[in-house]
Amino acid sequence: MKKFMKFFSNKKVGVALVIVFIFINVYITTSMFTSNPKKLEYVKFEEMLSHGQVQEVILNFSAPKFTFTDIQGNKYITDNPRMEGFKALLLKSNVEVTENNSNRLILDFAVAFLPFPIFLGFFYFLFKNSLKGVSVVSNQKPKRTVKSSIRFCDIAGNEESKEDMIYLVDFLKEPKKYRDMGAILPKGVIFYGPPGTGKTLMAKAIAGEAGVPFHYASGSDFVEMYVGVGAKRVRELFAEAKKNTPCVVFVDEIDAIGGKRGRDSNSERDQTINALLNELDGFDTSQGILVIAATNRLDDLDEALVRPGRFDRHIAINLPDKEDRLKILHLHAKGKTFSKDVDFEQLAKLTIGFAGAGLKTLLNESAIIAVQNKHSEITANDVDKAFYKIVMKGDEKKNRKNRDKSEIELVAWHEAGHAVIAKLVAKKSVPKVTIIPSTSGAGGVTFIPPEKLGLHSKEDLINDVMISYGGRVGEYLLLGHEDKITTGASSDISKATATIKSIIKYYGMTDSFGMLNLDDFGYNDDKAILGEAKRMAKDIYDKTLEILKNNKDILKSVADKLIEKETLEEKELDQILFGKSSKNEKTIENK
Repeated sequence: MKKFMKFFSNKKVGVALVIVFIFINVYITTSMFTSNPKKLEYVKFEEMLSHGQVQEVILNFSAPKFTFTDIQGNKYITDNPRMEGFKALLLKSNVEVTENNSNRLILDFAVAFLPFPIFLGFFYFLFKNSLKGVSVVSNQKPKRTVKSSIRFCDIAGNEESKEDMIYLVDFLKEPKKYRDMGAILPKGVIFYGPPGTGKTLMAKAIAGEAGVPFHYASGSDFVEMYVGVGAKRVRELFAEAKKNTPCVVFVDEIDAIGGKRGRDSNSERDQTINALLNELDGFDTSQGILVIAATNRLDDLDEALVRPGRFDRHIAINLPDKEDRLKILHLHAKGKTFSKDVDFEQLAKLTIGFAGAGLKTLLNESAIIAVQNKHSEITANDVDKAFYKIVMKGDEKKNRKNRDKSEIELVAWHEAGHAVIAKLVAKKSVPKVTIIPSTSGAGGVTFIPPEKLGLHSKEDLINDVMISYGGRVGEYLLLGHEDKITTGASSDISKATATIKSIIKYYGMTDSFGMLNLDDFGYNDDKAILGEAKRMAKDIYDKTLEILKNNKDILKSVADKLIEKETLEEKELDQILFGKSSKNEKTIENK
């Protein structure tokens, strides 16, 4: 027994056994959790369900996808329709439904790792000194200090935001003239706005224009399960910055550590944000340290972080308008060869809602498609395919020969319903309508770029709901019976529901509740809200049905043309709807 104890008390033997056991646990756990399910179209899932081939569905109602297992034990992943009654449909089909498997996942992890602490505890008592000097957790993070070469001229758009930053650059360049006037440089500046709008680029441009070092960190760098590690990294970041003054310290995704305290019991996150606040209070602006943070969720930040004297200067980096999008497109077009048929003006109009990063991706994807098609230059068709791929989150299906004719007709009437309502009621531009299916599972799409960002009237919102309902109404007018409509409108209904909910709860646009934000008012009567939503939804649906019934001949013409050509451009659509004169348009408006 003594020899046994002596053998295992050897430091090298103990460490080797611990490492072996860790590898065994990792192997077992990896095998448990890395079985990648096969991607499957939702239409195929419905077919398998109808034939009784689905055994189990793991469902999270808020997730865009769900996984399921067939009767042979094969795992698949497909789109989540998020429709009311979906669970009931599964249960009626004798499918085992597991809702939100987070607890099950935790249990599996617990079972997989349970032997490890027992094994570690045994060896701890067997040789207390054997693990001395072995580093299990590394607190070191790679230093991210660079000399930025970015300038404001390298960034298109956001001209107003740039003007707000000029004095920050000037302060970093010539702090003395500001100090002589008694001016104080803000300790902290927050860039806020949607993802991809160029917040990091703007921060680099400030450092580049001023010619000072740029210290970069992400909020996730400070998030650790070990108490004190995040706070330590904050102190290290500022200690490094103080050695390189003047400089810019940039913290991306600050909401990862700077969220409002008191929402949970995460002491590590609280320690980290406290360390950040202490560092902000601990240096004088005369040292020439400018701290810039970026976030997509300004309202979620802790009040102590954004109060005067800390991150008190807030600069919006917004989505670009049409002119800015045109500048960004021309900026990212440098180094690429485009054919004469590429209309950047039209592309800028079509891409409303795209951030700068999205526009860059669009042109890059166009270049990739041009290479794949062996083109000597990027054509309008290449750009068109790239746009489709980005918006549809998938490529066009190449094999469409075996597509069911009844499905093609149904999709054509569905998309025609969207297009006709968009053109005749909402008076919106519809650059393209297509029934070409996507690899993401969508059967077709009607491209309706929003004509404005920001303020929307109640009429605008109701028209948007009518456009969403137009697809379902188109199906109904083709099939002639409510029992024959399909699940193809599930995402449309979800979008319409969100709009109606906002009209009632947040925008104060109903007579029933008046001009109140029901969330701020603390109103929690979901039954009353649901009743108002059902009434509004029915009124809008009935109005949509009436308009498309009165113009069924036009609806059929658009659908027939889609079946013939698969894709219609706006000029072709206008020709069907209005012809060469405005006679049809006037008739429709009077109906």
